[in-house]
Amino acid sequence: MSAPTPLTNDQIVTLAPAAGSFEPIDGVSARYSFVPTLTAIDLLRDVGWLPIHAEQSAVRLARREGYQRHLIRFAKSGLSFSGERVDLVLFNSHDRGCAFKLIASVWRQICGNGLMVASEFANFSHKHIGFSPDKFIHSAGEIASAAGTIAERVNEMKIIEMTPDERGVFAQAAHGLIYDEPEQAPVQSNQLLHERRYDDKGNDLWTTFNVVQENLMRGGLKGTTRGSNGRLRRATTRPVKSLDRNIKLNQALWFLTEKMAELKQAEGSISTVSA
Repeated sequence: MSAPTPLTNDQIVTLAPAAGSFEPIDGVSARYSFVPTLTAIDLLRDVGWLPIHAEQSAVRLARREGYQRHLIRFAKSGLSFSGERVDLVLFNSHDRGCAFKLIASVWRQICGNGLMVASEFANFSHKHIGFSPDKFIHSAGEIASAAGTIAERVNEMKIIEMTPDERGVFAQAAHGLIYDEPEQAPVQSNQLLHERRYDDKGNDLWTTFNVVQENLMRGGLKGTTRGSNGRLRRATTRPVKSLDRNIKLNQALWFLTEKMAELKQAEGSISTVSA
């Protein structure tokens, strides 16, 4: 699987202007240590991680424009496996909102989904204060080294078959991640299992995970909500656009999927011993 054409720094700044900031937002303390995102991008590029996608969050306050949270996706040669690719995601802001975050992500070829890995070995945080280029590069190397482990986990998920009831429980748990009051949600949990393409017609855990993730993150599901007058009206779920929420939901789904895999594998072990 070939990665998209790498982005130049100018292209990145066009897509996510906050990534090009060379100063922090007004009002930061004297202790704040400013490290431009472009500096971090150049560090990653020097060790083979090439930027392929950039975006930034919308802001409500005009004073935060140009300093808000932004996300850059990187690909590195040699990290593709059976239809997927392990990428690195860089998350940062220049409004004192967060430190640099480096997160492993599995990019799926058939749908372009980027799944964030929640495992500790695939997540690193680096504060602006006392920023160490060497430690930052080391973290990026750890993610590259973890690609084999991530690929093994994905391949394990692909051979775990789930019953309709198990898929329903998985969808219900995922539904609860995004709707605090599921009974008042515009869509039912079973709608999250609706596949969007023929290639996603499968009952294995990996396919189930991807179908549910895509439905949650991209929205577009048809349902109903109750208006202030008590009447039902048609509604369509919206895509998740907040970068913070995108990462948190993706990682929560990964955690949920790993736990389901552990339960199914333990069940298999018990069945084998009983037999």
